[in-house]
Amino acid sequence: MFITGKTCSPGPAAGLTCTGGVRLVGQPSRCAGTLEIQHQGHWRPVGDYYKLWDLKSGSAVCQYLDCGSAVSVDRTDDSPHRPVWRVSVPCVKLTSGPRDCVELYDPSNLSSAVDVVCSDLLPQPNISLSDGVFEVYRQGFRVLVFSDFTVTCSVRPQYPGGSFRLISDTEKPLNLTLPAVNHSAHFLLSSMGYAHRGNYTCVYHVDVYNRSFTSSQSPALYLTVGDLVTNLIIRVVVVHFLLITGTICLFFYCRARGGRSRLKARNTP
Repeated sequence: MFITGKTCSPGPAAGLTCTGGVRLVGQPSRCAGTLEIQHQGHWRPVGDYYKLWDLKSGSAVCQYLDCGSAVSVDRTDDSPHRPVWRVSVPCVKLTSGPRDCVELYDPSNLSSAVDVVCSDLLPQPNISLSDGVFEVYRQGFRVLVFSDFTVTCSVRPQYPGGSFRLISDTEKPLNLTLPAVNHSAHFLLSSMGYAHRGNYTCVYHVDVYNRSFTSSQSPALYLTVGDLVTNLIIRVVVVHFLLITGTICLFFYCRARGGRSRLKARNTP
């Protein structure tokens, strides 16, 4: 069950009250399913008596739920027989929230309801890195030059199948696609070179409801290149510098302490 956390005030029409929330239920995604509204303390589906619901009114629902716009609005006639809310469709298209447009409670056993599928159906995928990692570097990772590394794209389990596309803004841009297996894909990239430095993102694609859906891009994963020899030289230089500095400090500390001891011995009767 998915419920919005939004609140609303009484609608402009006489006798309308406004409580509860709006949700789409019955599907793996919170952005698709049967439209239900909580009104007067009860969750009930929205009836579509005269087939007035269209993409514009469906988009008002999707926008209210932060799910983009509507890609389909259908009337289902095989839902369980239960009371429904009657909603003014012209009102839905003009007001900020569908709950403001509930007109009355219909106790009849109407079997039709409104099914809405929104454009932002898919969650944002994740991106991660394994193999060839040398160290964390600022907001990303430093990998060893000429090493192999694997970029993993994954998505929260929701729909089976689909595919992932790996994109980069590197000197040699990547645009690779692999099928999703267990809601993830592993892109093995060989011989990491300086041309591979840049940002990597994933996009998830799946066909459901007889339509193709594409997710938003994952957060960017920044990769840079580190030369093992160069890094070792830098670390050796830093270690020697710290050792020399520590030795010099210790020398002057002991010398100053010895001087104070000799001065104290001379002043002792």
